[in-house]
Amino acid sequence: MVVLATLANFAVDLALPPSYNVATLYAVTVIAVAGLGHDTRAVLWAAAGTIALTWTGLLATWPEAGDHHQTEMVIERGVATALIALSALVMILMLARDRENLRLGSQLRQAEADRDADQRMLAAASEVAPIGTWSIDRGDDRVTWSDTAAVMHGRDPGYQPSSQELMAYLTPHDVERFSNALNGAWTDGAPFREELRITLPNGEQRWVVAMGETLRGDDDVVRRVHGTVQDITPWKHAELAAVMQGERFAQLTRTLPIIVWTANADGLIDYFNDALMEYTGATAEQLLEDQWVGTVHPRDLEMVTTKWSAAVATGNPYDVEFRVRAADGTYRWHHVAAQPEKDDDGSVARWWGSSINIDAARRLREHADELAAERKVILDSMSDGVCALNSAWQIIYVNASAERILGRRRGELVGSTIWDVYPTSTDDPVHRAFTAAMDEGKAERLTFHSELLHKWLELSVTRNTMGVTAFLRDITEVRQLSDRLAQAQRLEAVGQLTGGIAHDFNNLLTVVLGGADALRADEQVTGEAREMAEMIAKAAERGAELTHRLLAFARRQPLEPRSVDLAQQIAALAPLLRRTLGEDISMEIIPQLGDCFAEADPGQFESALLNLAINSRDAMPHGGTLTIEIELVTLDEAYSTRYAEVAPGTYVVTTVTDSGTGIPPEHLDRLFEPFFTTKTGGKGSGLGLPMVWGFVKQSHGHLTVYSEPSYGTSIKLYLPASHVAPTPLESRVTAPDTRRVSGVILVAEDDDLVRKFATDRLRARGYDVVEAVSGPEALTVMESTERVDLLFTDVIMPGGMTGRELADAVLERRPGLPVLFASGYTENVIIHNGRLDPGVNLLAKPYSASQLCERVGELLAPREEEAE
Repeated sequence: MVVLATLANFAVDLALPPSYNVATLYAVTVIAVAGLGHDTRAVLWAAAGTIALTWTGLLATWPEAGDHHQTEMVIERGVATALIALSALVMILMLARDRENLRLGSQLRQAEADRDADQRMLAAASEVAPIGTWSIDRGDDRVTWSDTAAVMHGRDPGYQPSSQELMAYLTPHDVERFSNALNGAWTDGAPFREELRITLPNGEQRWVVAMGETLRGDDDVVRRVHGTVQDITPWKHAELAAVMQGERFAQLTRTLPIIVWTANADGLIDYFNDALMEYTGATAEQLLEDQWVGTVHPRDLEMVTTKWSAAVATGNPYDVEFRVRAADGTYRWHHVAAQPEKDDDGSVARWWGSSINIDAARRLREHADELAAERKVILDSMSDGVCALNSAWQIIYVNASAERILGRRRGELVGSTIWDVYPTSTDDPVHRAFTAAMDEGKAERLTFHSELLHKWLELSVTRNTMGVTAFLRDITEVRQLSDRLAQAQRLEAVGQLTGGIAHDFNNLLTVVLGGADALRADEQVTGEAREMAEMIAKAAERGAELTHRLLAFARRQPLEPRSVDLAQQIAALAPLLRRTLGEDISMEIIPQLGDCFAEADPGQFESALLNLAINSRDAMPHGGTLTIEIELVTLDEAYSTRYAEVAPGTYVVTTVTDSGTGIPPEHLDRLFEPFFTTKTGGKGSGLGLPMVWGFVKQSHGHLTVYSEPSYGTSIKLYLPASHVAPTPLESRVTAPDTRRVSGVILVAEDDDLVRKFATDRLRARGYDVVEAVSGPEALTVMESTERVDLLFTDVIMPGGMTGRELADAVLERRPGLPVLFASGYTENVIIHNGRLDPGVNLLAKPYSASQLCERVGELLAPREEEAE
């Protein structure tokens, strides 16, 4: 608007002739228009612009040279400039006055509003508690007060007291304070506010607050002191009660044995009781200055401050344990906790905290934790399972052995009930043992077989404060070892029985077999007599085989183990096995690639394999398949732990598998008992498998059986592997030896019949024979005999000297003399660890005349060759 007015003024100025000077009029108008905006800067800018345009207009309308109007126009423009500046100054002053008027008006309105507010507040305060007014004029002894003030002092409305009477209401201490306040007002004009205790005429005491200010005259002298008085008795009582409550709180916190502290909403600690100072030895100022973080252990400081900051930020309770330095410099554990006090809007107004010395408890807890850890290590290292149950039958603890025995992890067991883990009926002995221990507090022990776990367990249940504790011991291996020991003891008994009869029985069989051989060799014996001789020989051979099997089962047969290629042995035996099995049974041999050398007696291995094939044949009456597989395996320590009688190492395993009827589970434990058989009468002696078992055990091997009824049976023979290549056996000449023989043979035999049979057969062959019935007698005979070429002695003889002792004594006297032992039962005399002693030649009883002469000839042949 100012710009438009200025431009209009300039346009008119240019349009009129120079004699018409309207710049002054329009300039003043422009200034007036600028002042309408009440903006001083706008007036200044309008004045400056108008002055500039006024002189610009002069230049634009400047007359020609020599015109007498030039001077007049300059004067007029100067007057216009002065008028514009004066108008601008006036306008600025007017605007300043208007602003001052506006300010004073605003202050007046604010004062009126404040007065109205004060009146409203005074009215409200008067409703809460009476407020009276009072005044005292200079030089006047009377006090002018309102009726409210009079009633407040126990007087009737309208009563006006003197100054001295007013002072009489106050206690002596308050009189002095109020007098000093009045004197200060009269002297300096200082306002005052005093809380006073007054005593009413009826003796009642009340609290009032008196406020006063001064009024001065024209001479600036205080002429009046006036003010208000208000009854604050209820508030004072409340304040005093709060003070007393605070004192009681302070006294309580001072006497507490724990540290108590408070903090504001921002987390700054502003109070703590004396216990903290006594504990730390620091002053209150020191503790407040660093918020007592200087007493915190350096390693705990970051954790403490972080958690405190988090609590202050979130308003959550503060709860932490850390170490605080004591006055003696040691750090002890404290449990520090704080709870927030919150306003109605949920914001934290204050923190209330405490600190409790838990160092002893902490150390006890750490010690308890160490004991618990040690207990856990001890319990977990126990071979017995430990299981604790509460009164609700819930499992609350199991050790590592209990996990192993029960076959469940700790997480699965803890929290479960024992009856979920091990379901039983109420009549079950296990259930009765647990309930008796729980209900009656009796310690219960029992041994049982768990069908669920397939284990033999020994259980002990005792009462504890929470329920019961069960101790479990897996005695499955112990039972198995016990069963094996019992079996071994039975076998030992059978072995002793076998050994007891084998000696005499084989002596008899030797005579019978020798007699049968003699009859069969006599050409004059014909017809029924020859048939009878044949029957006698076969019966003697069957008796010898029976005795041999008994000795094999008892592991008392003399073995001659050597390195054997079992693959070649089986291949060589295959034709005989196929003939034994028959046409309805197919046989498959799966050899191991590479060498399968085992340390075993080849003859006994063939006999064992033949026995297994015969059993498989009998288990497949309608035909089937027999598979023989050979492989090299290594048994480790873990395997030998499961089977205590097995030594770790490398074994050659021969597996014989059939597709027959299988073995019932109840018969597996009795499979290797002598004379136990499931075959019908006359089809089995029950000594085949026991003989195989005895041979394997005597060979330091191992044997396992796996069978499923209706599917078949698999038997594995583990024989120790040999690292030496086998030595081929020289083929023996089977043709009868008709060479002339000679030599002196010393025969030592305690059985008369056997001795007679042996000496007769040897003499008939052409040897000279001297006899003895015992070892000592044989030594005597040898001393009196110039020449002896061979000692033929029984192993077991009476007279206090065995055959081996006799041989040793003879060899001392005549070194290099050949010795041939004869025995049906050696009783570890010439056999140790199941093997013949090195260099021992043995002729097993019963023997035939041809076998006797053949062995004697073998031993004497080298001596005859030397003699030639």
